Amino acid sequence: MARKRIIFVDDEPNVIDGLRRMLRKQQSEWDMEFASGGSEALEKMAASSFDVIVTDLQMPGMTGFELLERVIEEHPDAARIVLSGSGGETATSQALRVAHQYLAKPTDPETLKKAIARACPLEHIVRNERIRAAVASCEKLPSMPTLCAEITRAVESETSDARDIAEIISRDMAMSAKILQLVNSSFFGIGRRVSSVEQTVALLGVIRIKGLVLTDHVFKAFALPRRLDGFSMEALWYHSLVVAEVARLISKAEKQVGDRPDQAFTAGLLHDVGMLVLACQHVDEFEEVLRTVEADRRPICEAEMDLLNVTHAEIGAYLLGLWGLPMRLVEAVALHHSPNEIAYDGLCALSAVHAADALVSDVERSESNGAERLFAPKLDMAYLERVGLAHRLERWRELANGAYERAMEPQR
Repeated sequence: MARKRIIFVDDEPNVIDGLRRMLRKQQSEWDMEFASGGSEALEKMAASSFDVIVTDLQMPGMTGFELLERVIEEHPDAARIVLSGSGGETATSQALRVAHQYLAKPTDPETLKKAIARACPLEHIVRNERIRAAVASCEKLPSMPTLCAEITRAVESETSDARDIAEIISRDMAMSAKILQLVNSSFFGIGRRVSSVEQTVALLGVIRIKGLVLTDHVFKAFALPRRLDGFSMEALWYHSLVVAEVARLISKAEKQVGDRPDQAFTAGLLHDVGMLVLACQHVDEFEEVLRTVEADRRPICEAEMDLLNVTHAEIGAYLLGLWGLPMRLVEAVALHHSPNEIAYDGLCALSAVHAADALVSDVERSESNGAERLFAPKLDMAYLERVGLAHRLERWRELANGAYERAMEPQR
């Protein structure tokens, strides 16, 4: 595996010296360069390619914002991380317009190492360099939303509770309304009226709330440039929501505990996020894919690979990897059409999402008499046999049917 190349940018010599000391042990894995300002960083990046840039924001001459804007234009396939002492909601929001991740100073060595490791471009997932660079440079490619970054920090704080997290969400009126609308629908089966965001956080849990915030952010960030036959943003949203809930129910039915059912839910919500990137940012290519799917009656991932040498699953995984989401989520999105590529032999988020995606698509196809979801994925029976789960399919199918029916019910 090629060594990753990282460049750190900060105008404070003490900070640079501290980073050198902090990351000395990483010299066996990473090639690291250090720059005292934006101009020096751009010179180094012009002379040699880097996988990741980590920069401060408030620097004389060229600010971190200006530097990263240049990086987006000149080095689009470099992952971008802000490491800054400029706190506050405004600074964080601005940083996330140009960066994939935001870390506040002071940051402990392990947090920084993990952020950099996760941010490294996923060449093994996205093999088409042209698409990889195009995805990284899309003007409308969303960064991790500020709301999720704040929720994450609140969750990691020992003093935060459901009220604190609800207060963060409540700053976004549209998001608050959407979450309340969802929790009061038949879909989640709460069984009583919920009138506050705090109640919603307590009932759904923080991980599911974060997943809903992320997914809503992504759907809002994209707009179809024109109508595409065979593709609907609304249909994709509902499909993603139902797959998420079925993946969670499968995880619970198989006695998984802790955060694993909610992680499966989040992976299900985001499993087709790469399709949005293709549909909205590479519309001509995606339109050709849809025509091929309709003409040949074949799964969309096969047509994507033939025509683009990349799939929506790989593009989605690339985006989530840049955001620094847990690898189990990135893996579930990357392999949800090809689960047998995973070495693990037990039930995981990938197993739940793969099965949920196929089973929900079967229900959608039967309900529409085959008129929709022509690209419906197939269950990988060899994989399910390998991990000892094939005998559970009928139970999972019942869960899929029930979740789909609840999704189609009018709101109470």
